[in-house]
Amino acid sequence: MSPPTEESRCPNCGSLPGSDTTCVRCGHPLGAPDTLTPWEEELWELVARQDRSWFDLQEPDGLEFPDSKHTRRIELVGDHVSIGRRSKSRNSLPEIDLSGTLEDPCVSHHHAVLMRRPDGGWALVDQDSTNGTFVNADEEQIAPNEPLTLSDGDQVHVGRWTTLTIERVDPPDPRHSDQVSRPSVDTRNVVRGKRALEIDLLGPLRVRVRNEEVLIGASHKRAVLSLLALRVGTPVTADQLQWALWGDGETRTAATALRGYIKDLRKVVPEDVIKSVPEQGYRLDVHKDCIDVSRFERRCERGRRLLSSGHPGSAVALLDRALELWRGEPLVDLVAGPMGAGVAVGLAERKATAEEDRFEALLQLGEHRAIVADLLVAVEAEPLRERRWGQLMLALYRRGQQAEALRAFHRLYQMLKDEVGVEPSHELMDLERAIANNLPELAWVAPSQTGTVATPAV
Repeated sequence: MSPPTEESRCPNCGSLPGSDTTCVRCGHPLGAPDTLTPWEEELWELVARQDRSWFDLQEPDGLEFPDSKHTRRIELVGDHVSIGRRSKSRNSLPEIDLSGTLEDPCVSHHHAVLMRRPDGGWALVDQDSTNGTFVNADEEQIAPNEPLTLSDGDQVHVGRWTTLTIERVDPPDPRHSDQVSRPSVDTRNVVRGKRALEIDLLGPLRVRVRNEEVLIGASHKRAVLSLLALRVGTPVTADQLQWALWGDGETRTAATALRGYIKDLRKVVPEDVIKSVPEQGYRLDVHKDCIDVSRFERRCERGRRLLSSGHPGSAVALLDRALELWRGEPLVDLVAGPMGAGVAVGLAERKATAEEDRFEALLQLGEHRAIVADLLVAVEAEPLRERRWGQLMLALYRRGQQAEALRAFHRLYQMLKDEVGVEPSHELMDLERAIANNLPELAWVAPSQTGTVATPAV
C-alpha cells in the first residue's frame, strides 16, 4: 500500500480523514463547495533555529552553545500547533519538536501552543513553561495561559538558544481558469458567475439573476418566491401557496391569482427554474447554495461541528460567515401570513444559537477580555436565553471580575423569578457556585495536543 499523500489528508487537522465526505477526527467537510479553511487563504511557516545572540543575552551558566547550528522550516497547518520536546513518558508529542537536531534542554516538554485565529493569523500561548517564553526584544516573558497575537516576522524565544520566527508566505499562483473571477465574500471558492439565480431571504427579499439585481414588485409575488426558495428542490402545492398568502381569507380567485404570480415570476427568473410538477404544485429547481438560508444553515452546522471537535478558530471563521448573511428581519413578505411567522421565529432561533456558538468558540480561544461588551449587548437583546448569561458570567470571571459575574447571575435569577416564575438551570447554578468558590477548573487553558479545549459547559 502506498503511503498517504498530502492531498489525501484533511486540510483542517492534517489527519487521514477516514471518510469521503467528513473528517472523522475534526468533523471538517471534505470536497464541499463554499469551504475554505483559514490556512488555505493565510499561509504561514515557522523557522526554528539555534540563535547565538539569544544565548549570549541570557548568559546561561553551565551550558555551551551547540557546535553545529541547525535550522528547520515548518509549515503551520491546523488549528493548534504545539511547541515542546518529545517525550513518550510525559505524553508529549509536539508538532514543533525541539529535541533531536534542534535539542534545547531548557525547553519544557509542554512549552507553548500556537492557536489559529479566526482571521487566519496566529496567537501564542505559553503553557506555564519552566523558563518562560519571550517575544521579540521584550525583556519580560509573556504571561502564561494568555493568548498573544503574533504578526509576520515576530520572533519567539524559548529555552536557552532557540528562536522561532513566524512568517507569512504568499500562496501559490491560482491555476489558470477560463472563468477567472474573484471569489465573493459569500461564496469563497464558488465563482458567483456560475449562479444563474440567487435569492436572499435573511432580510428584505433580494433577487439576483446572473449577478444583476432584479425587482419583484407585488408583495404576493415576493411571498410566493420566498416560499419556493425556502423549500428549494421540493414541490410546494398550490394549496400551500394559497394558504401562505391568504390563510382563511382565501378568495374565489386565489387559484387564478396564484397562476398569474407564477407566470410573472417566470418572466423574471431564468428559464425552467420554476417548474410545474403534475399533481404536486411548483418547484424551484436550483442548487440549494443559491439560497442564503441554505448557506446560513450549512455554515452554522459546520461551525458547530468544528467547535465540538476542538477547533474554535475555524469555527469562529465559519460562524462569522454565516452571520454576515443576515441583512435584517427575514421573510418580510411572508411573516404577515399564517406560515411565515413560525418560519421566521425558527430562523431567529438558529441565528441566536449561532451567536452563542461563536461566543463559546471565542471563550475557548481565550478572548474573554474582548467579548464582554458584546455579551452585555447580547443578554440585553434576548434576556431569557440562559446560555449567553453563563458565557457572560464566565468571561467576567476570567477577566478578574468575580463580583460582576455573581451580580450578573443574581440579576438573571431575579428576572426569571419575576417574569417567568422559574429558577435558572442547574448548569447555571453550578457555574455560579463554582465562581463563588473560585474553582480552578474555570480558568482558561490553552488547547491540548489532541485538539480539544478545556472549558466548562455553559
